[in-house]
Amino acid sequence: MSTYNRRQSHKQRVNPEIRAIIRNSEPANMQAKKHYQRAHANREKKILFFGAVFATIFAIQLLISQVKLHTANVTLTASQDRLTAVQKTNSDLKSSRKRLDDPTYLQQILRDKYGYTKQGEIIYNLPSDNN
Repeated sequence: MSTYNRRQSHKQRVNPEIRAIIRNSEPANMQAKKHYQRAHANREKKILFFGAVFATIFAIQLLISQVKLHTANVTLTASQDRLTAVQKTNSDLKSSRKRLDDPTYLQQILRDKYGYTKQGEIIYNLPSDNN
């Protein structure tokens, strides 16, 4: 006995009525298979659509946060520049205040800017060369 016959020996013949029922159910099975494939394709499209929407929302949020970060960095840079300028002005004013404590500097300012003189001094104004 060949191996094919041994494998086939346990099979029984299908009843003709059952065979007819199976043949008649083939179109319904094909229709169910097509329905399943359509449903699967629709489900796949929905998943891709919602994934794309989620990715778009994420990208927009990322873009907005990058713009806010850039704006904050620009503001920080401007504030640091102003702080540096104010610190320089502050140091200049402190040094100027210290110089005002010196009596000779104070006398020089009073003479140059305000025209004060000591008793008995005569002031001569000479023309300057502003050509």
